Amino acid sequence: MAAIDSLLALIEAQKATGIVLRAREPPVLIAGQGRGLTMPPLSPEIVETFVAEVLAPGELERLRASGACDAVYRSERHGAFAVEARRDAAKLSLKLRRTAAGMAKPAPATPASPQVVETVAPAADAGALGTLPSVSPVRASAAASSRLAGLIARAVDGDVSDVMVSAGQPLWIRSANGLAALSETIDQQEIAGFVDSLLDPPRRRALDTSGSVDLAWEVPSDAGTQRLRVNVFRQAHGLALALRPVNRSAPTLAELNLPEKVGALGALPGGMVLVVGITGSGKSTTLAAIVELVNRTRARHVITLEDPIEFVYQPRRCLIHQREVGAHVESFATGLRAALRESPDIILVGEMRDRETVALALTAAETGHLVLSTLHSGSAPMAIDRIVDIFPEHQQAQVRLQVAGSLRAVVTQRLLEGVQPGTRYPALEILMVNYAVGALIREGKTHQLATQIQTGRDDGMVALDASLLDLLHAGFISRDVALAATRDPVEFQRRLRELL
Repeated sequence: MAAIDSLLALIEAQKATGIVLRAREPPVLIAGQGRGLTMPPLSPEIVETFVAEVLAPGELERLRASGACDAVYRSERHGAFAVEARRDAAKLSLKLRRTAAGMAKPAPATPASPQVVETVAPAADAGALGTLPSVSPVRASAAASSRLAGLIARAVDGDVSDVMVSAGQPLWIRSANGLAALSETIDQQEIAGFVDSLLDPPRRRALDTSGSVDLAWEVPSDAGTQRLRVNVFRQAHGLALALRPVNRSAPTLAELNLPEKVGALGALPGGMVLVVGITGSGKSTTLAAIVELVNRTRARHVITLEDPIEFVYQPRRCLIHQREVGAHVESFATGLRAALRESPDIILVGEMRDRETVALALTAAETGHLVLSTLHSGSAPMAIDRIVDIFPEHQQAQVRLQVAGSLRAVVTQRLLEGVQPGTRYPALEILMVNYAVGALIREGKTHQLATQIQTGRDDGMVALDASLLDLLHAGFISRDVALAATRDPVEFQRRLRELL
C-alpha cells in the first residue's frame, strides 16, 4: 500500500472532498471550511515522498521544470483524485481532491487477479526526488489519462469549437477553418483511463446501458479554467469522445452578433420560446445570452435543466438555480415536474428530447411560466411538426391546440463562416406566433408558415433571406456563403439584383 493511502483514508472517514499537504504544516481537509487535523506538521521529506507516489516520472519532471503539475492519481483502495502539485521557492504543496469517479470505491481484485505491489522510496532518498517508487498499472493508467487531459487542454487553447478523440487516431479539432488533425496519436488504454477518471457510477451505468453519456469537464488554462461539454460514446474500435469548449461565463447578445429582438424574447410574460437549428448552430449559446440579459435587467427566478451544465451564471438581478441531468435530477421530465413546484418565472430546458418532456414543457408554458428550450430542426414549421408528431395520432389535435396557445416564438439559427478567417455569424429566421400563425398551427397548415414569416415584419418576424442580406451588406459573409445558406437561391439572387 502506498503511504499516501493512509491520508486518503482520512478523507473518507471525515466525509471530506480532499486534503491539502504542505511542508512544515499539519494536513488540512477540504470540506466546506477547511479544517486542520490533529497531527504534527509534515516534514519536507514526507511531502516529497507523497509527491513521488502520486506523480508519474514525466509529471515529476514537469513539476521540477515549471513548479506546477496537475494530474490524476488513482488509489486502488480509495478511487480517483485530482492532483495539484506546486513548488514555490523551497516550499512544496500537494492538493488531492476526490473526483466524481472517485466517489465509488474501486472493485476489489478477484482471487485470480495478480496482486499489485508498489515500492515506496525511503524518505531520505525521496527528499531530492531522485529515487522514485515503481509505477503500478493503476499509476500508469492515471499517468496516461493525465497525458490525454493535457493534450486536450492544449488543443482547446485557441479558436477551437470541437475536439474529437478516437483510439489509434490523432486528436481532431474543428475550428472556423475546418477539421484538422493534430500530431499526437491516442491509444485505447489512454482513452479508457481518461474516461474512467471522468465518470461517476451513474454515468458509467448510462454509458454501459445506452452507449453514450454527456457530462461537463473543466481543465486549467492560461486564463483560468476552461469548461467543456463532453460526450463519451462507444464505437467500432472502442471508446471515443467529442468535447466542446464553452465560455466560462454566459455571453452577451453583442458578443454573439445577435439582434436585440432576440433578447426581447426573455421579457415575454409566459409561454414557450424555441431556438432550433442543426447540431453546432449555437442554440444553447443563444439561450444562454437571453438568460444572461434577463439576469442583468430583470428580477426573476430562473431554473435551468441542462445535460450537462455549460455556462455558469453569476446571479445579478436574478435568482438562478442550475440543475444537471444525472447529477441533480434524473431526467429533463423529472426536473420539469419538480420545477412547477419551485416557484420559477423562467424555466430553461436544455433540449426537448422525448414526449414526456415536451408535454410537461407545454403544461409549464400554459400555466404562465416562460419556457426556453432547443430542438434539433431545420426550420420553425419542421420544429412544430416534430413536437406534434412525437405524440400518438389520437392526441395530436389536442397538442396542436396546446402549441398554438402556448408557443410565442421560434428562432431558427445557422452559423455561417465569416469573411474574416476564424469568424462565424448567425443567420436567423424568427417566427412570432400571432393570431394568424396560431390558426395555421391549430389547423395543421404549418407549410403556410413561411408566407407568414415573409409578411410578418411588423410583428417582429425575420425571414432567413432578409437576415442573409443584412449579413452580406454589412460585409460579414461572402456572396457564396449566403447563396449556400438560402433555401431559394434563384429568388435570393433576384433580390440581390434588385438591391444593387
